[in-house]
Amino acid sequence: MSDAALLAPLPPRVPGLPILGNALDMANDIIGFCVTQYRARGPIFSIRALNREMVVLAGPEANLFITQHGADKFSARETWTPLGHELDADVYLQSVDGERHITFRKLMKRSYSASMMTSNLPLLVDIAQTAIDRLPIGSEMSALQLFRLIVTEQLGQMLTGHAVGDDLETMTTFLGMSLKALVTKTAPAFTLRQAKYRQAKARAIALGREIIEQHRTTQRAQPDLVDDVLAAGMQHPDLLGSEGQMLEAVLGPFSAGLDTVSNECTFLLYALFQNPKVLERCISEADILFAGGVPQAAQLRALDTIHHAMMETLRLYSIAPGITRHAAQTFTFAGHRVEKGQPLFLATTVPHFLPELFPNPSAFDIDRYTEPRNEHRQRGAFSPFGIGTHTCLGAGAAETQMMLVMATVLHMLRLEWVNSGEKLKIKQDPTPTLGAKFQVRLVERRHRIIIDKSHVGQPISVLEN
Repeated sequence: MSDAALLAPLPPRVPGLPILGNALDMANDIIGFCVTQYRARGPIFSIRALNREMVVLAGPEANLFITQHGADKFSARETWTPLGHELDADVYLQSVDGERHITFRKLMKRSYSASMMTSNLPLLVDIAQTAIDRLPIGSEMSALQLFRLIVTEQLGQMLTGHAVGDDLETMTTFLGMSLKALVTKTAPAFTLRQAKYRQAKARAIALGREIIEQHRTTQRAQPDLVDDVLAAGMQHPDLLGSEGQMLEAVLGPFSAGLDTVSNECTFLLYALFQNPKVLERCISEADILFAGGVPQAAQLRALDTIHHAMMETLRLYSIAPGITRHAAQTFTFAGHRVEKGQPLFLATTVPHFLPELFPNPSAFDIDRYTEPRNEHRQRGAFSPFGIGTHTCLGAGAAETQMMLVMATVLHMLRLEWVNSGEKLKIKQDPTPTLGAKFQVRLVERRHRIIIDKSHVGQPISVLEN
């Protein structure tokens, strides 16, 4: 780095309250707060919450910098390593950078691909229909729980060969409490000493071991994530050779189901209820999709209204509104110096709320993604799944699953919003969520889906010792 760069000023500091700093503004709406500061101070500034100072990079210019020049400037290790310690895995996909992270992504890419989803459509639809059939008409439940029952079961069976069933609550407790205490730091560390957490952790580890052992002694017609992990462990023992590393990888799909896809489906349904004309178009499209039974992959990819409604939901309600990192080296951005080791918040979704990129940004407008507007294609404008080298590996699969699950639910059920029109507050638990506040009523069963059972599931044979 040049002497001039080393002499560049530090980022401007946002004024805050004594002791609290900017903590209250950040807790209420961190991205809204960052949008305001971006307008006032530009794409880099410093904030403080209690005794912790962070440098924020925000705006489309920051997103382009992260994408084009950030490969060696941002470290994920400090954020994610503590979570790995819970399973004795210092090295795993989220905790490493550079070449090791690239290798990890290559090893896991097939399992978390959209093509893995579309090659299992009969299985996924059958799981969703089975889960829905068990729900009594007239009952009320949170939309989040409805989608977790479907999404987590789909990912569990497709990627690990395990039906989640009664373990859903256990996994919710283990993954949710550990993420809040160790990654997002929204819960004190002592919560991990509670009996509820220790019991959930023990069961999660036992479940992971059961899944791994089953895959060591059986063979599937189509290898799944666990098969890939076991094979990769033989070739890359430094990455996937220990039990802790394998457990971290094997339990990953449950975290994806509980947080990412289930919460985004909940936000999508919430947005559709607030936009009834779009909801009706989505229902009609879902009915067409399933008119002949389980759809083909090309039919799912051809969805128009549901696809654009999903994208607008990802813009307004991204499950990853920003990314916590540390500076891997001293660097300059936008004329300011960032010191090595500095905690960072990459506010990657700030552009989602800039009217120069997305006119009337608070409006739910699914036509943003059609010709000639294509607002999401502006450089640095749209990044709902993170950005840079750690962009969500399963982004394409998550979008595919969201569309399939929403279409299945809308085709099979007529739902009502229990407290229709009520404005709900988004909370961090540990990721953005409506929690249990968004309640729906199952009014009637609309349709059943014809499924060729011969294409459901994966034939398994016992391996000889």
